[in-house]
Amino acid sequence: MSSPELEPEQLATILAQKATDDAVAVREIEGNLEIADSILGFHAQQAIEKWLKAILAANRVDFEYTHDLRHLIGLVEFAGLSFPFDIPQVVMFTEFAVPLRYEDLLDAEPLDRPGAVTLVNEVGAWAQSMLDTGDR
Repeated sequence: MSSPELEPEQLATILAQKATDDAVAVREIEGNLEIADSILGFHAQQAIEKWLKAILAANRVDFEYTHDLRHLIGLVEFAGLSFPFDIPQVVMFTEFAVPLRYEDLLDAEPLDRPGAVTLVNEVGAWAQSMLDTGDR
């Protein structure tokens, strides 16, 4: 559920700024191969999660504080908003929220770092346009 202390518009603004901060981290991390894929993936997941929650808050849709991107995308679509991205490609980042942070990474496939940056940039541009145009 969203924060009772904040108006939905305030919460949306805060979440969008936090998402932008994570997106900046993703872009900065991409070229530094000393920083693990799991760290880049974590910040990519966090950026997408927070943009989805910002859109939900702006549209006055209650949501749980979950890292499950599939669930959040479902709420966005249930609210009558389109999600114009390949859902499995986006949902794949959910595993970076918790499981890959604490489980053995020896068998993990390398992350497509440029692809992750592109996706984060595209989701961010979409989310910002949704928030700017008041598509609610």
